[in-house]
Amino acid sequence: MKNLLFVLSILTGFQSFAQDVFINEILSQNKGLVKNDAGKSQDYIELYNYSAKTVDLSGYFLSDHKDSLKMFALPAGTQIASKGFLLLWANGTAKGKELNTNFKLSQKGEKLFLSFPDGTLCHALKYKRQFSNISFGHLPDGGKDKDYLIPTPEKVNKTGSIFVSDLKGKSKTLVTITMTENNYSVKLLNPQGETYLVKVLDNKTDKVLYKTKLESASATIQFSTYEKGKYKLLIGKDTYRILKR
Repeated sequence: MKNLLFVLSILTGFQSFAQDVFINEILSQNKGLVKNDAGKSQDYIELYNYSAKTVDLSGYFLSDHKDSLKMFALPAGTQIASKGFLLLWANGTAKGKELNTNFKLSQKGEKLFLSFPDGTLCHALKYKRQFSNISFGHLPDGGKDKDYLIPTPEKVNKTGSIFVSDLKGKSKTLVTITMTENNYSVKLLNPQGETYLVKVLDNKTDKVLYKTKLESASATIQFSTYEKGKYKLLIGKDTYRILKR
């Protein structure tokens, strides 16, 4: 009976200890920001070991589908040091010398799952729609809060002044935009001098916060007075998503 209790205590301790491994940070729109050994800019998944001991991740699984948790198995000998990080490239091929998963990350947002070798869930991370070269994850590392982050692969997570955009779909106008982070402004470049209706909308409510006509070769839209959050910038039939942090 004592031997049985001893074995159970070991197993229970291992399970609790192993759950200190988190899906800590993801980057699904890597546009030349971080490169693998082959010099390619691919999306990444970062794991973090919150515990005080090295964890052997041999046979653990990563997946982006709740009904198929054993999608990608971490190879034998994969370890993560105490308070350390492990980077995996989500290139969809599982080929190469580095750790490459057999699935890619969705820009629209999804849920990732880390599972024990027996298939039971270890940790899950649900992330929101992504922007180019902006990551998403826990803050602080392994903490309860999650937010958009300044990408820090294999380093301590951090956030700060973030002001970025992405275009929904393909551009239907000749207007291009540039972001100025230090004063939260967007410059519109309209080389043909076409006339377009421009609107700024609250992302959640679609409430119109600003409206004007673009008729000149350039114009500037200010976001400095807006609270932190997500917005829509409509230029004619083009829709840009704006993130201010």
